[in-house]
Formats: sequence, C-alpha cells, structure tokens
Amino acid sequence: MSNLSDLLPAGASGKTIEAVATANITSKAPVILNSAGTVSPISETAGAMGTEGAAPGSAKSSGDPGACYHSSEGTVVISFTDASNSNYPYCAVATTSGTTVTLSTPLVLKSSACSYNRCAYDSTQNRVVFHYKLNGAGNYTYLRAASLSGTTFTLGTEIDAFSGTGVGNRYGDICNIAASQVIIVGSVSGTSAQVVSISGSTLTANTAVVVSGGDSYPARIASGKVGEFLCVLGYYTTSPAMRFVAGTVSGTTITAGTETVLDTGLSYPCDLASGYWNGHTSPESTYMAAYHPPGGASGSQVARVITVSGTTLTLGATTAIEDSGTNFTCMGWGNSATQALYFFRDGSNGYVTELTYSGTTVTKGTTTDVGASRYSSNSIVWDQTSSKSVLFYQNGGDSDAATANCFTPSSTNLTATNLLGIASDAILDTATGTINTWGSRNEVQTSLTIGSDYYVQGDGTITTSSSGQLIGEAITATQINIKDYTG
Repeated sequence: MSNLSDLLPAGASGKTIEAVATANITSKAPVILNSAGTVSPISETAGAMGTEGAAPGSAKSSGDPGACYHSSEGTVVISFTDASNSNYPYCAVATTSGTTVTLSTPLVLKSSACSYNRCAYDSTQNRVVFHYKLNGAGNYTYLRAASLSGTTFTLGTEIDAFSGTGVGNRYGDICNIAASQVIIVGSVSGTSAQVVSISGSTLTANTAVVVSGGDSYPARIASGKVGEFLCVLGYYTTSPAMRFVAGTVSGTTITAGTETVLDTGLSYPCDLASGYWNGHTSPESTYMAAYHPPGGASGSQVARVITVSGTTLTLGATTAIEDSGTNFTCMGWGNSATQALYFFRDGSNGYVTELTYSGTTVTKGTTTDVGASRYSSNSIVWDQTSSKSVLFYQNGGDSDAATANCFTPSSTNLTATNLLGIASDAILDTATGTINTWGSRNEVQTSLTIGSDYYVQGDGTITTSSSGQLIGEAITATQINIKDYTG
C-alpha cells in the first residue's frame, strides 16, 4: 500500500480499521502495516557478534589500526602494526561470510617499526591508500597505494607525506575527500592537512596547509561529502584542549575554518565518524564524535553531533554514553545515515554501543559485549556487502592475535512509512481486530503525561523520546489522541 488511507473503509474518516494480525498483538500496542494489508506488532532484534577469525600465522595487532570498505571487491581492508614482527606495518583482507569473518595472510607494507596505521579506499582509481608513521627517527609518515584482487595486494611506490617539511608527522589520519584524492592530517608545523592525488598506484602529495597552531594527539579527520572535511584535534603539548576545525577542498587547495574549542584540558581518546563514504549520502554534512571530556567523571564518555557548512561547524549537545572506558576507542557508521557504532574498552572487555541521532540529539542504544580482552588496537568499519560492521582488534585471550569479527546492529521492523496505529484490544494471531489510526483515540494506555507528545520506539514501546516516530498526544492519563502522522 502506498497510502494508509487506501486501507480505510468508505466513511471511516481515518479513525479505525479492521485488520488481520500476523502474530499475537497485545492491547495498547502499536502496529505496523504489511504490504498484504495485514498488521504486525513492532519488534526489535538485538545486536549480535559473529564468529571471530585470527590472521594466519602469529600476527599480533598493536598500535592504531585502520580499516576501510573496498567496494569493488566487496570486502574490508585492514591496516595494522604486527607486534610479532618488529612492529612492521601490515595489511590484510577481512571477508565476511554469514556471521564468520576470515582474515587473509597479512602483507608487509614497510620493513621498519611503525604505528598509526590508517587506510582509505578510492573507488575512482580502485586503490587503497595506506598511512603509517615511522617509530622514532623523526616520526615521518608514509603513504602507499595498492590495488587488490581477491586477497592479493599489489603495492605501489611509497612516498613521504608532507614531503620537504623536515619535521615529524606523528599522530595522523587519512580519509577520502574527492575522486582520485585523499586528505591526510598530522602534527606538522602545529597540525597540517594535505591533499594527496591518486593516479593508479602513483601518489602525489600537494601543498600542505596549517589547520591548527598546536600539535595534535590524536589528530582525526573525516569527510561528510566531496570537498568537505572535519578535523578533531587533541592538543598534545600546546594548551591541551579538544578542538574541531572544519574545512573545504577545491582542486588541491585546502581552506580551513576557525578552531572551535570543545573542552579545555587533555581530552583523550577521541574518534570521529561520518557516513558518506560508507554509502550513506544523506545527511552528508553530519558527523558524530565521541570522547572523554576533561573534568568529567573518571572514565566517562560522551558523544555529540557536529554539523558542517563550508568552514563553519555547529556543535550539538553532549550525551553521556558510557561511565567507563578511557582508551582504545573507535567509531564507524552503522546501517543507516543516522547511526554510528562506538567500539571501546571497559576494563578488560571490549564493547560496541549503538548510537543514533535526530537533528543534533544523540540517543544511546544497546551495548553489546565483544568479549574478554577484545579491546586493544581496534578499528571498526561498515561492510556494505554483508550489512555488518567489521571489528578488528588485539585478542588478549589468544596471545594478542590480530583478530577480526563482525557485528550485526539491532534492527526493527518499524520503518519511516509503515506505522499504522495502536491496537484498541488484544488480537490473536490470524484473528481480526480493531486498530485506532489517525483521527481517533486509543483509550487503553496507562500513566501518560497529559499534553505530552508520544513516540513509537523501535522496540514497540511508546515513550516521550523524540528518537522514535510520532504517534500522538496524551489528552488523559490513559488516552492518546492519534495525530495524522501520514503527512
């Protein structure tokens, strides 16, 4: 049915309908409309971890790994430091089949001790660009492009990021920015950003631009749409503070806006997520950040929405998401344009928390246990092929083995268009019952707040939280006046 009114009998005025239930429906429960004209209760499936897979051999993850989705191959690429082999940087492929993740044999990227392994995939050139920082000896950052066929990488020539600066490039990050281009950020002359052009497996570093006067630890960068980026900067030695900078790219020219100070004091860790390059294109200029605010409760974590327009950013309110978990955090977009997934450490375990937003308001969802000692050296990225998130981490329960797993976020049968109304009485499976729809009142609720709007949540509850879908207004403690939510 394209319109709810198509189901209504003549003269009903959109007040009630009689419909057949596909499962038992309790009195006062909201229901959805199925394509066959039947109704079902609203239900939610909990998030679930899959079956983890370790990298072949004795590879051990350490440092700051990265991951990206390779749309041509339909797999996830992992970049990490192997603590079992002199901390050399490696890459591997994570393939998800059902709920099982398999890691390919890792390939060394550079025969030197490195860290801050990050990566980004450019679909125009069909190349992965790897980012890794040399440990010591100037902390220089290197980039290398690679093609991928199945699980076989073919590496291009390595280049020195921020070439010619003569200073270290520590604590950096990389993301997509435009066709045949990525953008990197690192502690250079304070903190600088640089566009890197891609032609096959050949990389060309363009003119770097200082985006902040302080050196950042960490520096994170994400792009919400072509030609736009957002940096999060945790000052390491200069006036410790959490700061954000929005910017644009035209050709290879970077224009950065004014720094926005989020919190003064050392705010660590922090990570940033944008959904655009994971296939979610609307809203494009919306980001989510999660971090530990200075002066907050010990171990507390907060999240907030950040919207960007050109070089101007707007901060949403902070939402407390965890009471503990002070390091080893990362974020990635989830299964919609309004969901982010937060992978973090809490004590000796790793967890994934589902976060959604409406406007600039963040709502914390369910938290799923990844497993004991699955928390260090971690990354998370959305796999469009399997419709799951791929997690990568150091498995302390298996000699720190480099390990991947997949996570299926919680889901609901409630969509933006299928909410029908509220059952006026209990309806048994296959039986016919009455549904109060727009223009009528449901009179079997309890403990409502008169005058408040009520919303249907993904688990079928009716609350005042605007994260759900509007159903109506409470006119008594037991009655909801159902509004015309059909538009």
